Amino acid sequence: MESEDLSSEHLEVKCPACESENTKVTQKIMDIPHFPQMWFFNLSCLDCHYKHNDFINLSIKEPVKYIYHLENKEDYTTKVIRSSNGTISFPQIEAMIEPGPSADGFINNIEGILRDFQGKVRFLLKDASTEDEIQRIREYDELLDNYIENCLPIDIVIEDPFGNSSIIPADPSKLETIHLTQEEAEKLKIGYVVFEGVKDI
Repeated sequence: MESEDLSSEHLEVKCPACESENTKVTQKIMDIPHFPQMWFFNLSCLDCHYKHNDFINLSIKEPVKYIYHLENKEDYTTKVIRSSNGTISFPQIEAMIEPGPSADGFINNIEGILRDFQGKVRFLLKDASTEDEIQRIREYDELLDNYIENCLPIDIVIEDPFGNSSIIPADPSKLETIHLTQEEAEKLKIGYVVFEGVKDI
């Protein structure tokens, strides 16, 4: 994805993981086509290799919830900016990414997000210890594959208490934007990647 870097700044700080001073921070104000102006932050430790990325939306400052209703292949190309504070869920397949201490911000399309989910599900096979666990993981993998390969109808829901995440829809008529109250924003969970569809594994 091409972007115009309006300004860039490099800083040296201590790594939050190993406290090494051999750590660099890059900050950029970015103009990304079809997106609001974004502030991009990257921290990289050259000793322990800890990395962290994040985005801050410079145009929206209030809690927000987006729901995009996918129906076809074009919808799967919809671009998403997810900040480290953003919660992403797919209700039909019971999959969710929640913010946590190691959460990164990223830019991806919806197909790419689902493929990342699929990669994490396949990784679970390495820790599966029973035939029942293996079977359930494989069935969930096949479910994800069916959605991705056939571009089946599905909803993506993004909630961000600071309004830093964003969706640029392939079809604007399929996007719902809901402004959250402060009380609703405070109820957003903090965690990691959760696959409710295989939660008992």
